[in-house]
Amino acid sequence: MNRPLPEPVDAVLDADDVHAERRAFRAGRVRLAFFTSAGSKALGLLVQFLAVPLAVRSLGPERFGLYTMLVSALVWIDLGRLGIGPGLTRELALAWNRDERERERTIFSNAMFFLFGMAGLIGIALLLGYHAGAAHLDVVFGPSVERYRGEIVAGIAVVGLFLVAQVIFSAGEAARSAYQDDFINNLMNALANLASLLLVFWVALWMPTIWAFALAVFGAIALGKGVNLALLLTRSRPYLFPRWRFVDRGSFRLLLGSSIAFWVAQVAVLLMHNLSLVQLGQSVGAQALTPFAVVFRLLQLLSTAVLMISMPLWPAITDAAVRGDREWIVASYRRLVTMALLFSGAVAIGIALLGSTLIPLWAGATVQVDPMLSALLGAYFVIWMWNHCHSTVLFGLGRLWPVAWIMLVEGLAVLGLAMLLIPRYGATGTAMALCLAGVLVSGWLLPLVLRRTLARPFDVSATSSAAPPAGPTLSEEPIP
Repeated sequence: MNRPLPEPVDAVLDADDVHAERRAFRAGRVRLAFFTSAGSKALGLLVQFLAVPLAVRSLGPERFGLYTMLVSALVWIDLGRLGIGPGLTRELALAWNRDERERERTIFSNAMFFLFGMAGLIGIALLLGYHAGAAHLDVVFGPSVERYRGEIVAGIAVVGLFLVAQVIFSAGEAARSAYQDDFINNLMNALANLASLLLVFWVALWMPTIWAFALAVFGAIALGKGVNLALLLTRSRPYLFPRWRFVDRGSFRLLLGSSIAFWVAQVAVLLMHNLSLVQLGQSVGAQALTPFAVVFRLLQLLSTAVLMISMPLWPAITDAAVRGDREWIVASYRRLVTMALLFSGAVAIGIALLGSTLIPLWAGATVQVDPMLSALLGAYFVIWMWNHCHSTVLFGLGRLWPVAWIMLVEGLAVLGLAMLLIPRYGATGTAMALCLAGVLVSGWLLPLVLRRTLARPFDVSATSSAAPPAGPTLSEEPIP
């Protein structure tokens, strides 16, 4: 019986050396991203911890609730990218790891021209939609419209303008992530947060209006992203500068195929974390929404501790998947889940025990939080982080389509359950819906998909350009 010849010892050693060298590179970039992200997120947390009570006190509970509903409604503009951001990251990462510079140029040019076109269409749709629905704003914002119509209209214009700009500018951050240069994204975000902090203080003192707070937050963010894109194309990687001759219909179809799966997952996240707030505000009123919105925003701020690891980790997992380094992927997954559960568990206990006492001290005496609401949202934070960790790893492995459909079912379940529970339990009903849907749908299905993916013989072709790789992210819409 013929036996396969053993690999030469030198070849085995060379392969081990390549794995070790690449592991060191990945680990170094993840650490660099973590430390710069820590500084950026710390500044961002400072901005938000100061901005939330400033906004609540200067705007008042009713206008703050209106602001929350406005942002939650318009953040859907981001769906206009059709998931091109994460799809661009994935495709660029694959081309870069394969040393295919011409393909990098083609991918980036296709993405940029598509984003320019989508930004124009979204802008036109916003103008037409506003002219058609200006007389019916109360359908979304309730009876408060009559008192604050001018501020709401100006807020729509400001938030809409800067969200449309971010549709284009997001390409810079997506490309940086592909090259594992997230530390540059973090530095730019730190500068944007610093500018936002200064503007928020000025607005709170001199112009406490809905539209001015929107300008302070969204304007600073859009400026940071725009500068990041400009530096990428002029200093870091000028060969990526978009040119029409690089646009290729076949490459665009592959890019869009990679992105649509993420778009489905993004819709699911917005259903859970944005439309559910609009749904609650319509049912209980803008003022009654504020306690829920404040606690939920606090949890979003605290989730950045997990994001500092998970966001730079998924491109590194893609890198490891291309090279078949299963051992590194499994070890990274276990560390991520352990860290996330320890942190989210501590947050949940703190929110449940102290939330109803400390949050009014932070956000103002007008924000009174029911202890049951605090406990349920704390529990949801643990569920949310658990699901996010599994989504991140599956994202890096190019297994998003199963994740996207699972998350979409979860998002629809949240809205359906909330519709049944809000009439009886109010804001607590939405918290119940988030917990139930998170456990009954994604909480066990995502780990099941990941176990089956890791149990199969590692298929490097699953990370090819033709696969639909993208993934869900935490909802990070800025609500000061």
